[in-house]
Amino acid sequence: MPDPILLRFRATPGENVDVPVVLAGAGKETAESWEDARRTPGVHVLLAGDRDYVVSVAPPVSEATIQMVVAHREKSARLVFPGRSPVRRRIADVAVVPAGQAKPIGPDATSVALAAALDLTAGREGAPSLWLLPDGAFAVEPGPPPHGLDAGPALVRAARWASSRRTTTFERLFPPSAFHPDEPLRPERLTAAQAEGLLTQARSALAAAGATTDDARKDPTAAAQIRSAALTVLSHLVATALRDPEFRAAADQAAALMFALVASETGPAAVPALRAHAIQLLSMRAPALTAADRELARSLVRSLVREAPPYDTLPGPWRFAMCSARDFHEGEVDIFIDRYDFREIAAPEGSPAPPKYGTYRVLEAPFRTPSGDPVWLYARAARPDDENLEMADAAFVGVFINRHAQLGAYDMRAATATARQAGYKIMMNAQCAGLTTRFAIARTFPDADIYSSWDSTYFRTGGPGGKMNASEGVDCFVELLRGMCAKETHAEIEARMRRAQWRHPQASFPGFSQFIGPGNPLVVARFQDVNRDGRADLYDGFLDLTIAELAEDLRASLTPRDPGVAPSQIGGEAATGLGWAAGSMNRVTQYSDLWAGLPGQSELFYVFHAGGFYDRGEPPADVPGGLPGERLGALPAVCRYVRGTEGPAGMQADVMMHAHLSHAGKEIKRLLCAADAMWRAFDTGLLDGPPMHTPAGKRAAVLLMLAGLLEFPADQNFVDGLWSMALEALRFPSISRSLVRGCITDADHDASNYYGSRRGLVQLLEDLGRSDPLAHAVLASEDPKVGRAKEI
Repeated sequence: MPDPILLRFRATPGENVDVPVVLAGAGKETAESWEDARRTPGVHVLLAGDRDYVVSVAPPVSEATIQMVVAHREKSARLVFPGRSPVRRRIADVAVVPAGQAKPIGPDATSVALAAALDLTAGREGAPSLWLLPDGAFAVEPGPPPHGLDAGPALVRAARWASSRRTTTFERLFPPSAFHPDEPLRPERLTAAQAEGLLTQARSALAAAGATTDDARKDPTAAAQIRSAALTVLSHLVATALRDPEFRAAADQAAALMFALVASETGPAAVPALRAHAIQLLSMRAPALTAADRELARSLVRSLVREAPPYDTLPGPWRFAMCSARDFHEGEVDIFIDRYDFREIAAPEGSPAPPKYGTYRVLEAPFRTPSGDPVWLYARAARPDDENLEMADAAFVGVFINRHAQLGAYDMRAATATARQAGYKIMMNAQCAGLTTRFAIARTFPDADIYSSWDSTYFRTGGPGGKMNASEGVDCFVELLRGMCAKETHAEIEARMRRAQWRHPQASFPGFSQFIGPGNPLVVARFQDVNRDGRADLYDGFLDLTIAELAEDLRASLTPRDPGVAPSQIGGEAATGLGWAAGSMNRVTQYSDLWAGLPGQSELFYVFHAGGFYDRGEPPADVPGGLPGERLGALPAVCRYVRGTEGPAGMQADVMMHAHLSHAGKEIKRLLCAADAMWRAFDTGLLDGPPMHTPAGKRAAVLLMLAGLLEFPADQNFVDGLWSMALEALRFPSISRSLVRGCITDADHDASNYYGSRRGLVQLLEDLGRSDPLAHAVLASEDPKVGRAKEI
């Protein structure tokens, strides 16, 4: 039998008395249910609060129980629903109706069985129909189970349905309601026997749509879409084994099919991105795999990237371009010469010409290539919009970029460059927090071996004019060159660079590297989005291969617009903007002490990544926090915190956006996503304590963060308009942006608090109280909606 609902009373200090009850009504139906209960034999209780309930005490009822319940009229008690936290309510009334046979209320949950087709999207506005058939197969309508290519539409819908979830798999087909604990946990699940039927369906679809079949050759994208959908379903079958040992056999068969897909994804109709996604899914499901399969998955992960640069194809002198900010250039050249014994030489014959209006200073390294040829460094001052030009010149083996990030502003400018890679390239980016924008660089140069900075890249200045005289970036780049000259693998190069890096707060994490390269494929995959679908490549959801290129429209950012495609199909500028929003959150948490309370120093470890788009028909699930009664599928942005994940922080966060606002400008995406991320951090207790322990403190923290985001980077021609749009969307009163940004001072910048500080929060509340008491009163109000996003 299912666990009963309990009405919990406090009897004596430290002791509780639990009375089993049956739910007779909740929410809007409470009044009518109470009138019915008063005419029904038994003991009935009316509970008042944010959500009212009517419960009936389960028979038999003793006289002592009746007396206790009656004695608590107008006092508080707790209602405990199975598997949920207790809710506190006031006993508004008690009705004791003369003894009689109580009428049964609701069906027995244990009688629910999957004897008929189950509608998995019932009640979802606009959701495409998806049914689970009695044999475990998916279908778009009840009837015989589809197989082969006919199963494609159902599997695609099932993959999108499964991808909306993060912490539940097939062991619970319907996630619990976050705000209605009275709604019993639905018992429907996929059984181990049904898993066999689902495996049969997936196996038939993979066979019919295989990369080497005639159908795949006729329509490669359609066939690959079916393979990708089947892969997602198989991945969730594997994950279910962690929660239900009865799925062990099914999980092993599902893993075997996933490995087979990796092996068979060859030929003209193959999709390399799908093979890579399958490998990444297997690596994520490693805890559910057998020992032998785990080792096979590890070896496949290592195959995702080049183990080492292609030394045998790099004959002759090696040319590297060093493109540095103007205020870095001269000092860096001196460091190479004075500290590392590089020698300045005249440009060798056949040297590439410098970009227009630029000049090279050519340095020769004191070491040689494996074939005994020289290593030349072509150094020039560069701007973000021309720093990548040498990537398009086959004469260069690599490019070293060293400049300020300007909190992502310069990275955004650099990503607009039109240079296209020519020949093999190794690239090292030494700006601050380069991983936050790695997705854009990897998209521009998908075949390059890229080393990105994790934390701020340190340097020192001194002497006349404050010229740079020490550089962590230069120290690590020299080690990269030495490693290449020794024909080392990327893992060996990264280890060499690790010994040269300076001290960082993240050093407490074993294996921390300031520069993350191909030797860390799974770390890299969290920050790349090569297929441009608005989800990080390392994501345990559906890899949609039918991507639509959607543009952004800044002026219409808050005007909902149906994109005309499924959320998982949104690509182009729209998806790139979501990647910027996720990357911005990793910068925000590193450069604001408002976020310093995240558990496990999460603010240092890039926990945020793009989680894709959703809508009312495909809303996100397993999302903690939020306002009572909110509809996740109607919110403009949602941040889903997932605890207990691998990595030093033990937590990840999916940054998601409503599909009908996918066209919003990247600036608005950043503001809406950041606001939801901070509010859910408050809701879930990830952020807490003074001065953010009051409603006004929390709202002031959000305002400071928004003001900081509009400083770096944002189009200054639209800043005030963007500020007004954000305040309107978030139900804030009209507050001067100048007043808020004035609370992020030079002292805050010196302390690396670019997105607000605890000191600035106190200042903001004081300044606002003096200049605009009415706005201050709104921030301090008990209205829970102030500062929270409106539904669209």
